Amino acid sequence: MEEAKFQAVFASAAVPEGRMRTCTIHGREILICVTKQGVHALDNVCTHAYARMSEGRLRGIRLICPLHGASFDVRDGRVLGAPATEPLVCHRVRIVNGTIEVEIAPASAPLIEASPDHR
Repeated sequence: MEEAKFQAVFASAAVPEGRMRTCTIHGREILICVTKQGVHALDNVCTHAYARMSEGRLRGIRLICPLHGASFDVRDGRVLGAPATEPLVCHRVRIVNGTIEVEIAPASAPLIEASPDHR
């Protein structure tokens, strides 16, 4: 198995506090969320109905799905509100020289087909 590596995704200034932005790493769509508690990276797909979480809302640490209102804690992906029962997958994040970097295991299967529209 290949060792996971951090990938640079955005300048930290490109995602202000209280906002979110998507990127694609190894064919996997990732949502970067910036809160008062820090920078977080999660899969961009709701575990309940497969909607893109980036089309939802970020309220503090609560990420709300646009489809049925399921909510998740961006710090660890755990479910905060139904109808979801499975947590979102979280990924390691670090900031190096003002750049947000995310670590995705290369063996992770893509959840959404990568497209140029979702970077």
